[in-house]
Amino acid sequence: MASTRLPRKPLLEIEGIPMVVRVARQAIKSEIGKVVVACCDEEVFDVVTKYGLIAVMTSPELESGTDRVYKALEIIDTSEESDVIINLQGDYPTINPSSIRTLLSSFSDPSIKIATLASIIKNEKERDDINVVKVVIANNNSGGDALYFSRYPVPYGDGLLYHHIGIYAFRREALKKFVNLETSQLEKRERLEQLRALEAGMSIYVKIVDEMPIGVDTASDLSNARKFIKNQDK
Repeated sequence: MASTRLPRKPLLEIEGIPMVVRVARQAIKSEIGKVVVACCDEEVFDVVTKYGLIAVMTSPELESGTDRVYKALEIIDTSEESDVIINLQGDYPTINPSSIRTLLSSFSDPSIKIATLASIIKNEKERDDINVVKVVIANNNSGGDALYFSRYPVPYGDGLLYHHIGIYAFRREALKKFVNLETSQLEKRERLEQLRALEAGMSIYVKIVDEMPIGVDTASDLSNARKFIKNQDK
């Protein structure tokens, strides 16, 4: 709610529905498990529950979205039944449910502990936009391990660049390990929490998908998301 670039972002409406509610509904459409909105604002909690969705309050003092997800998990899953936990950021109102299912399918490989998504950058403007996070991927025909994440166009030279999509999946033990790590130096410099895992030697598998959901960080992004959803609803 305190976003400096887009104040009250979670509750901004897209075709009459708050953005965070739209994201949660897309997650529900993926039909892979319970969907919970982890909140740190009472107002968001009230709106989400008014729409009949499950929400849980967490401390506003938590430093990252992943920390918030873990605290919510401790509240709603005391019996530790959930093996894989997906952290979907609340500003992706156009996320495709099939992409969420694709992310989960990565865990058919028992060696994968953390996974995320990326797509090929096709818009030249995105290459230099610091709001577009790039990921360097090893063996990147259909996916591979992340080598680095940056707000700048990496790697240097000719070739494809990949736009990171802000959704993560963790095996439970990996999530617990991650949130107990100290904030890393690269994480602070790039303002990207996933670098904490890489600096600690944890692998992040990146699955490449065709879609690029609209991440809403600015008023321009919000306008684009509204246009996309309006056209989709026609």
